[in-house]
Amino acid sequence: MTDHFACAEAPASCPIPEPTDLDVAISVAQQLLGSDQILSLREALRLLLRALDAEPISEEEAARRSVDRAFPAVAAFLAAERGERK
Repeated sequence: MTDHFACAEAPASCPIPEPTDLDVAISVAQQLLGSDQILSLREALRLLLRALDAEPISEEEAARRSVDRAFPAVAAFLAAERGERK
């Protein structure tokens, strides 16, 4: 359990939470809003779609992601076996 009172008194000792996929996608989209670089805009849209779980993917990839969400320990083990970084 996190001691929120301790974090209020000593914020340097509290871990900073990782940004969510949606946080990252929003940040990238905001930075590229005025950009005329097509590839950058395309990547920002891809990040946003992934964060919203609306990215067009194959049925196999959809099934893998579903299992990853339901069983994160198994997903991490399988990713390690495939040599992927998670």
